Amino acid sequence: MMNPVAASVPDDAFHVDVDITPLPTPPPSPTPSPSQLPDHGWLALTGIDPAWIVAGGALLLLAVGVALVVAARRGA
Repeated sequence: MMNPVAASVPDDAFHVDVDITPLPTPPPSPTPSPSQLPDHGWLALTGIDPAWIVAGGALLLLAVGVALVVAARRGA
């Protein structure tokens, strides 16, 4: 006995059955932070734009470099 669906489908075709029902997702569980403060990230807690942190770090490195060069010239 032949399957009536298989008999009507030619050999070079195929049938795909796709289930598009979304899967249930569990709600995210908040992870407690060690400091007992809400964990929004250290950068969000500082309230400082990241560009200012990078600029401040570059100025600090420049100041340390200049201080080292001046100290080396005085010692020589």
